[in-house]
Amino acid sequence: MKAVSALAFLMLVVAGQGARDNKGTEFILTFTENKQRDGVDPRLLVAGTTQTEATVNVEVPAAGFQQTFNIKFGEVNTVEVPRTAVELRGSASQSTGIIITATQEIVVYGVFAESASSDAFLALPTDVMGTEYYVASFNPSSNNDPSQFGIVGISDGTTVNIVPTQDVTFDGTAYTAGQTITVSLDRLQTLQVQSEGDLTGSKITSDKNVAVLSGNLFVVIGNGQTGTGDHIVEMIPPVDTWGKEFVTVPLTKRTAGDVFRVIAARDNTQVDVTDKNTHSLNAGEFWEFSPGSGKYLHVVATEPVLLMQYSKTGDADNTATDPFMLMIPPLQQFAADYTFSTTQLISDPASLTHHLNIAIRDSEKAGLRLNGNPLDPSVTWTPIPGTAWSGTQIDIPDGTHTLVHTSPIVTFGISVYGFTQPESYGYPGGLRLAQIAAPCVATATISGDGVDNDCDGRIDEELANGLDDDGDGAIDEDLAGQAPVPCESDKDEYKNCVEQNLGNCVVTALLSSGTARNNRVRRAAEEAEDFAPEAEAEEFLVAAIAVVAVGVIMVAVMAMTYHLQKQRLLAA
Repeated sequence: MKAVSALAFLMLVVAGQGARDNKGTEFILTFTENKQRDGVDPRLLVAGTTQTEATVNVEVPAAGFQQTFNIKFGEVNTVEVPRTAVELRGSASQSTGIIITATQEIVVYGVFAESASSDAFLALPTDVMGTEYYVASFNPSSNNDPSQFGIVGISDGTTVNIVPTQDVTFDGTAYTAGQTITVSLDRLQTLQVQSEGDLTGSKITSDKNVAVLSGNLFVVIGNGQTGTGDHIVEMIPPVDTWGKEFVTVPLTKRTAGDVFRVIAARDNTQVDVTDKNTHSLNAGEFWEFSPGSGKYLHVVATEPVLLMQYSKTGDADNTATDPFMLMIPPLQQFAADYTFSTTQLISDPASLTHHLNIAIRDSEKAGLRLNGNPLDPSVTWTPIPGTAWSGTQIDIPDGTHTLVHTSPIVTFGISVYGFTQPESYGYPGGLRLAQIAAPCVATATISGDGVDNDCDGRIDEELANGLDDDGDGAIDEDLAGQAPVPCESDKDEYKNCVEQNLGNCVVTALLSSGTARNNRVRRAAEEAEDFAPEAEAEEFLVAAIAVVAVGVIMVAVMAMTYHLQKQRLLAA
């Protein structure tokens, strides 16, 4: 094992934060308009993701509102924010921005639960925002309940250009579909555009990064757009993070199936979906389809697209469910570990159920750990046609959860959602937000940076083990972050747990080094028929010295980790 591998190991230990994903230390957002029924305040759910305690500050400047609290791994804090100061109203420029900052990475959800009109969204941090977006919403089911999108300024002096797909009135001026609306936004200034038509495919560009949320004030989906409806919303990722390949898992409880929309960002985008003919889209166009109940789908496009999954009205199949809009991340943006939370709604909380959809490669299912434990053996998996992937649906209790894989280079996708009568919510359980749709430039690897360092279309696919994990002929060229840290919660057993895991790490290092050495010996033998035994002995000596060096480094790191964690636990 070469010295670079030891260095890579050290990088792997300290890396992890700062990758482009849904975790962050600064979030800027707002809430799109909801039904005005009981005047319920929107909520922010803030989940801790690190053992180091984070100090979180939530501020609504327009209302003089501020709340500060501390949070750490496994904890969720709920912050009710003043509705009149944070909810966008009408089609106009406003100042409803919210800023959340933290000293460590956190996960944030926006929850707008009104009586019989609820949804929630996964907030995206400011370090992954962009300058090009397309809107996702749905056909309004009533003239009084428009489709809509909101924009929040992140920097002062931001020029925003909006090209709506429908006729709209904004700030008192009428605009026709396709006409450009130009607006200037300062930091935390906001705007909302509404229409009696479907604003899906409306284009938003800006000269500085902005945040975008879209959906409908209230809408009935499916069943001929008759029956119970709901508020729907998602925070939209910028186009440079969109992908070309997706797998989907149907929503549990449903017998009438789900609705999907593929939204294109580029002209001449060819889209293929399981059991359907190829569909061609231009920029801003979308393809809506309803595959029927229980269908697992494979979606492939020639250009980056956005994929949305919609839950139908409960009247479509007489179930205690309701509409929501759920963004499906592309395969490239799947992660290897997630911290996520469920949310509470208003109507009949005793009957509220929470669910988790998972998609993972068939060969990797056994490595999943939900809240530290293997999945229940009763979990059933369904193969996704045309792929090596499978999907499943799991019922989960209310609260904060973790789902990780034992290998940091095995990625999978999850969706979190919940139902009661007549409300629902749904959002991705997390995702990477690498700029996979932007031109790729090869960069030096930093463990767990969430970047396609070698421009092979994959992200963090290598372990720091001296092996070619992804089979591309290169070694340790795009390193994943460290595997989830064990021994996090048990004060009494912590020492034994650390010692056991340290022993496992040393054994793994020895085996990996031996495998790497054998692979190098074999390749050398194939290349030279007169391979000398002396070369093998020299190779063995180098490998042995490297193993000892890496072992010393591992012991030092684990000892330091143990000491710090022990102090934390004893103080708890």
